[in-house]
Amino acid sequence: MVRELDEARGEVLLDARELKKVLLNLAVNGLEAMPDGGSLPVRASPADRGGVEVLVEDTGCGMDEETRSRMFELFFTTKPTGTGLGMAIACSVVDRHRGRIEIDSAPGTGTRVRVELPSSAPNVS
Repeated sequence: MVRELDEARGEVLLDARELKKVLLNLAVNGLEAMPDGGSLPVRASPADRGGVEVLVEDTGCGMDEETRSRMFELFFTTKPTGTGLGMAIACSVVDRHRGRIEIDSAPGTGTRVRVELPSSAPNVS
């Protein structure tokens, strides 16, 4: 895992405990998509509309269209021992922060997850 933080991003008022759930889930998913190893950079930078943008990219197996279209559904999983809660929870946390989460992936190309969060998100608890 490679961590790249842009120090110019400024201060962002968010619920750190909740965002830890999001980032941990994205990192675990990325690592599990690369059973033979690979690259998993995590980058934070200022977002175009203020706030912060976090990119998590893996060089794993990627996802087909059906998986991408269902990945935020409760209890949907492609893992033999998965619960299908991780990405649904991640999406819920990002929504409560008034942010956006976007996925770019295709089989054999890895996955890029972009999370954009505003400078502040009231009532996130």
